[in-house]
Amino acid sequence: MSAATSIQPQTFDETGWARALIARIVAECPKRTATGEDERRAHGIVRDEMEALGLETSVKPFTWNKSIYANLALHFGTATLGSLLAGKRPALGLALHALSAASYAADSARAAFVMRRLFPFRASQNVLGVLRAKKAPRLRVVFLAHVDAAYTGLVFRPELVKRLHSKPGTFMYKSLRVATGATAALAVVDVLQLVFGKSWPLRIARLGLSVPALVAFLFNLDVVLRNHTVPGAMDDLSGVAGILLLARRLRARELEDVEVVFVGTGCEESGLGGAERLCEQMRAEWSRDRTVIIGLDGLANGELRYFVEGEIFPLPVQPWLAEAIEGVAASDPRFAEVRAFEIPVGGTDAVPFATAGYPAVTLGCVDPHHGMPREYHLPSDTPENLEVEKIPFCVDVAERVFDAVIARRG
Repeated sequence: MSAATSIQPQTFDETGWARALIARIVAECPKRTATGEDERRAHGIVRDEMEALGLETSVKPFTWNKSIYANLALHFGTATLGSLLAGKRPALGLALHALSAASYAADSARAAFVMRRLFPFRASQNVLGVLRAKKAPRLRVVFLAHVDAAYTGLVFRPELVKRLHSKPGTFMYKSLRVATGATAALAVVDVLQLVFGKSWPLRIARLGLSVPALVAFLFNLDVVLRNHTVPGAMDDLSGVAGILLLARRLRARELEDVEVVFVGTGCEESGLGGAERLCEQMRAEWSRDRTVIIGLDGLANGELRYFVEGEIFPLPVQPWLAEAIEGVAASDPRFAEVRAFEIPVGGTDAVPFATAGYPAVTLGCVDPHHGMPREYHLPSDTPENLEVEKIPFCVDVAERVFDAVIARRG
């Protein structure tokens, strides 16, 4: 097989090309764990494809952790240990509860990484392909899609996901917000015990508030112990194919003063590491007032949405950007399915940029009956189970959003 898929501009089959690329990466790089060798190899394939399109490419190395699930198990395992010890040693329980809640809240909000630093940081990379403007750019649009693949476990079983995450606004919809908040409340219980001594109301409160952290610990420990990487055809090789198809379309345009950057990120599945480091590396060069970030994450196996993020604390899409997307949705009956979707847990590569003040949003598909795209983080996320014909449609929307962004920021 050639280093890069050949392109025939006059007879180009986007669906067939996407199917072939995704199948190739899955076959040649089946275990694309964050910081792993297959992740690095897949980045090489993506860079070859970018160069075949005539993009100016570069590799941005960084270091990050291997597993977000080990990080979660550590945080909520620490909270559970605090509950076990707090009855006799409330000061120690307070310390463990406060550390767990504060550390994960800061981690999720990208404010600081505390307990995460107990895990080794390993080498990974982002691959960038740039479509340069003909003159000094007045605007830069950055498209992101991640190359690494997720681990799987019981927490991703469709029946459980449907029960917890198919109805936004319900109590457990933001399950990690609940677990983190309950852990913070446990610290308050510990303080009350230190001040007033033991009592049955405090014991009952501690017991009830300990359940969310215990459940989070056990589910994440299950993922860690399984240590099973999924193929990741939908999540997110569909997005990788999407940014490359979009690059092919946009390279034919006359972009006088708009620069477009296409990024294959690493370590998204281990806590948005590639996007976090890219934001740090490019902050001086990519000014917030002239750069817009658009993620493409899961462009198949559901209906297209734009994501409203914020795992613990709300992180709304900037109003003008949400209006631009909704304007695209209203512009064509084909795009009527595109609307806001609040992500229940986790986040996408747009989050570090949005937290840093950039206009940032991610487009991705969701099965409205399950609250997640079909095959999400399952071993069945294979090329055979990928709704590959959805990818060109999502690229159509992304291209219209690109035009709307240019119009509004011009």
